[in-house]
Amino acid sequence: MAVFRIENTNVNAPPLNENDEITNYQIGRYISSNEAVWRIFGFQIHERDPAVIHLAVHLENGQRVYFTDDTALDRAINPPKTTLTEFFELCNRADAFGAFAQTLLYSEVPRYFTWAQSKKWMPRKKGTPVDACPGLFKSNNLGRVYTVNPRQTECFYLRLLLVNVTGPLSFQDIRKVDGQQYPTYKDACLALGLLEDDNQWDSMLAEAALNCTGTQIRLLFAIVLTTCFPARAQMLWDNHKDSMTDDILYRYRTRYNDLTISFSDAMYNESLIAIEDLCIAIANLPISHFGMSSPNRSASDLLNTDMNRELQYNTVEMAGIVSRNVPLLNDEQFRQDKEDSFFGCTRWNWQNVPYFATSCRDTIKKWHRIGRCIFWHCSNFIRWRQNSSFSI
Repeated sequence: MAVFRIENTNVNAPPLNENDEITNYQIGRYISSNEAVWRIFGFQIHERDPAVIHLAVHLENGQRVYFTDDTALDRAINPPKTTLTEFFELCNRADAFGAFAQTLLYSEVPRYFTWAQSKKWMPRKKGTPVDACPGLFKSNNLGRVYTVNPRQTECFYLRLLLVNVTGPLSFQDIRKVDGQQYPTYKDACLALGLLEDDNQWDSMLAEAALNCTGTQIRLLFAIVLTTCFPARAQMLWDNHKDSMTDDILYRYRTRYNDLTISFSDAMYNESLIAIEDLCIAIANLPISHFGMSSPNRSASDLLNTDMNRELQYNTVEMAGIVSRNVPLLNDEQFRQDKEDSFFGCTRWNWQNVPYFATSCRDTIKKWHRIGRCIFWHCSNFIRWRQNSSFSI
């Protein structure tokens, strides 16, 4: 084993930065004798068997498109073909290959068909003959459908249908179950029994209503919405909205000294606003994203909610992060961050504060995630907050 290091012997050269991990990694490399001989003889470095074919998944007219100013119109009129759109075309063929394709799942197509350069599924001509379809051969290739984040709700449920429904003819046909056309992919998944019902969430909220306050139940419901993705969120709200609004009803009765006041749309709307604020704080998503009706709130309420959320930070904790991480900066990072100006601001004023709070919070998140440095402005901002009598 040989370990070596390359250094600049020029006395006038700047000193080597010991904190530069990238340079330290690049200046040395170890190659064993086995790898050296293998590369000298030109042997293959790796093999792939069986071959894995990646299969696209996207909503209708939602495929990725690359275009220039000259080709934008043509791309809009003639969108590019994908493995998914051509799978539908394959199932619509009137020959024996089309009839056989209707018996396959989307992920099984690469075993019997090859993705040609002409952007079409072509029957394989090598492999094991298929008795059910003369002239077609089977290989050991695997099809892998790209994963989809559950937050992309409709695309996620489309993928769920593609891995369970054989031979769909189109984006509309895959939403048809027992002759009934469903408006969304999620409804089609529910009709096929591919999704769990919400009985466990319904029982949980009913049990929580026995010994929890409305605030606690709303928080529990927001956590279920943002992390568990219930199938019928609106139905859960309709079944348990009274328990989630119970504390608001009590406040109204106390304020007006009238025990005959009952639940109203205004109370339910206030409860929905509180739930949406929790969902935004947890996942940065409104409740409409989870299939629920949006509360009636003005634009000023939305602005105040975002501003209050962004201003909820701990200056003492931020000062500790800065004091710990600024010494870890190399010279270039330290000089660059010191010279940078925040949005071109040369002085602090109340208009800069909310936007800087957002930048500072995002920067701290980035530090914890990828080990980057904290902006030099964080320390300046903390000193300004500590020395200034201005309050936000």
